Amino acid sequence: MKIDDKYIVEIGGLTLKCKDVVENKWKELTFIFDVAEGHIANSGFLYNGDKVRPASARIKENPLLLNEKINELRDKVYEESGHYFKQLLIQMENETNRIKIDFEFDDPQRWTIKPAKLQEMREKLRPKFD
Repeated sequence: MKIDDKYIVEIGGLTLKCKDVVENKWKELTFIFDVAEGHIANSGFLYNGDKVRPASARIKENPLLLNEKINELRDKVYEESGHYFKQLLIQMENETNRIKIDFEFDDPQRWTIKPAKLQEMREKLRPKFD
């Protein structure tokens, strides 16, 4: 599957405009978007060394803009693969401006952050750009 890099660049740029990202100090971030027909929800973490802060991806001035871009990417992935993703994982590293995006097509709970597994998931989802 070949997806134009412009989608990744645009989603990365929009992620950097999110309220929690702008207003807090961070070195790495992770956001998980749960995507279904007509609905998107997200949650994530901002990492600053040993400090980890829960976060959400929402642009204050235009709350639906990032969701619209993710739906656009979802449609493009469907055109290329014949499958819709159920979750989208975005990971970024501030100092190097690196970004990783991953898709989950089968398990809609793969990256779900549940209170009982909060500590485990925040470390499992910590970006690793090795």
